[in-house]
Amino acid sequence: MRKGSFILVLLLAGFSFAFRVTQGIDEAQRAVVKAYEVGAMEKAPYLYSKTRSYKEISTILASEADDVGSKVFAIRTMNYASKAISAAFVGAEELTPLDTLPKRENEGVKSQAFTLVDLGDIRNRLEFLRNNRGMNCSPEELGRAEAFYDALVYELSKEEPNSALVLRFYNEVSTVSRIAESRLRVAMENELECYTGRKKVVALPPPEEPKPEEVVERPPEERKPKLVEEPLKITARIHFDFDKYNIKREYIPILNEVIKTLKENPFVKVRIEGYTDIIGPKDYNVRLAYKRALSVKKYLVRHGIPEEKIEIVGFGKERFIATNETSIGRLTNRRVEFIVIRVQEE
Repeated sequence: MRKGSFILVLLLAGFSFAFRVTQGIDEAQRAVVKAYEVGAMEKAPYLYSKTRSYKEISTILASEADDVGSKVFAIRTMNYASKAISAAFVGAEELTPLDTLPKRENEGVKSQAFTLVDLGDIRNRLEFLRNNRGMNCSPEELGRAEAFYDALVYELSKEEPNSALVLRFYNEVSTVSRIAESRLRVAMENELECYTGRKKVVALPPPEEPKPEEVVERPPEERKPKLVEEPLKITARIHFDFDKYNIKREYIPILNEVIKTLKENPFVKVRIEGYTDIIGPKDYNVRLAYKRALSVKKYLVRHGIPEEKIEIVGFGKERFIATNETSIGRLTNRRVEFIVIRVQEE
């Protein structure tokens, strides 16, 4: 292969990778902006902070060429943006679950990355915060610490964790969780409202009786904001080998994140869309595209998603998102996408 041709292949590969990852990050950013626009930063600070942190983690993983990880946390960003928006409308937040490190087949064999961190100490500090109203007294810090803890668990779950990323995530969650703990302890020692849940009662003088000639005008009744039935355009993609519809192992984390999102949002339905590249007869490709969507649906159903929440369709040789002139472009087009098609008010 000539040097110029080799460089061209590298450029095309970089463009395809950047296209797929950048779109996920852009969608995540739009979700963050939407949460901000409804006032989630003030009305749901814990969930909003977690949303922003997940988006930051998605960007970090993209910079490390972790395509799957970047997509996982982009999906999570959009999921938590939806939670923050709902919490902003109802005026109440709830703690969300923390990720746990999956058990390895051989617990005795662990990467050197595990020696760099004290996962138990971090987990204990987060549990202390969660069990003692840390969400009330230091919501932004707790949300950020939990998000980076999830990122740390994700990285340590790999067969070969990136030691630099492990340290980066660990240092972030350690620093922010200590700040949150410090603020919580101050609130505990001084019995502040965020910890006790009790407002300090201040005696006020009795109100003056209005004079007979005075007309007391009542302010217009405040209208409570109504949650608009407008879905976030959440998309995620997985890709397939040529003429295949079996799910590649590398995309399982993305599917698991989609499953988690659907389970946490019972009023969401999803449409699974299958696609092919340009090679092959049109009718054959439509059937192949449908089989790809069907295989993904079966995976979701096996893991607890009701069939009635899933629609599938195969498009075949249309709606290409990359060139069909290169193998990388054709791989990009051989895909399944997930589209949220309905969000109902609870």
